[in-house]
Amino acid sequence: MTYPFDLSLVELIFISLLLFVSAAIQGILGFGFAVISSPILVQIEPLLVPQILSLLALPMAFRIYQREKKEVDWKPFKFLFLGRIIGGPLGLLLLINLNEKLLSISVGAIVLVAGIATLFNWTVNRNNNSSWIAGTLSGIFAMIAGVGGPPIAILYRGASGKEFRPSLNAVFTFGIMITLGLLLFSGEIYRDHIILFLYLAIPVAVGLKISSLLFSDVSDNAISKGVTYFSIISGLVVIFRNII
Repeated sequence: MTYPFDLSLVELIFISLLLFVSAAIQGILGFGFAVISSPILVQIEPLLVPQILSLLALPMAFRIYQREKKEVDWKPFKFLFLGRIIGGPLGLLLLINLNEKLLSISVGAIVLVAGIATLFNWTVNRNNNSSWIAGTLSGIFAMIAGVGGPPIAILYRGASGKEFRPSLNAVFTFGIMITLGLLLFSGEIYRDHIILFLYLAIPVAVGLKISSLLFSDVSDNAISKGVTYFSIISGLVVIFRNII
């Protein structure tokens, strides 16, 4: 049997387990899915990033947004959305023109910066200018690495969880639609992406469903710290593997 992108059965099982765990962590924290999986996926098959992550992340983001949409802060949203419209095409140009090694290095750098930003609690004042800049960076990062969350997370750092989760996932929902639309328009989504999406939707859905059971004995803070340190380490590993 031939699997999408000529992945072996072992690779497909490993990717399924990776996304299962990533989705479970996303279900607990409201983020972490792409930060955990992107630096590993890009080493297995660069053509999986950002397409597979975007396809799988859209229903997750939409579900969280729908569940808590009454808490969304809509004031900066139009500027965030404008930024995603600007950043998406810029990121697409980079995605198309970067070779596999530079793409992997870029993914590693984005994940590394995300981890450092969380570790040192980087913050910015939330206003119109910072909102569209964060949206633009989010659009670029989402297109290159499938990791559009860090700039938005920095913008909303300090907000309550009730505001943070739905606002973040409102941006993700509409931002991922832009990302996928651009990928479709440019012919960067292949038949194998759709087949693989149908395979991987099952472990992702199961991971989300039983996330609270999997991590019932672990605090949210401990999981968040684990994701932060993993981001820093995995980002460094990906960069050094492709430089040396």
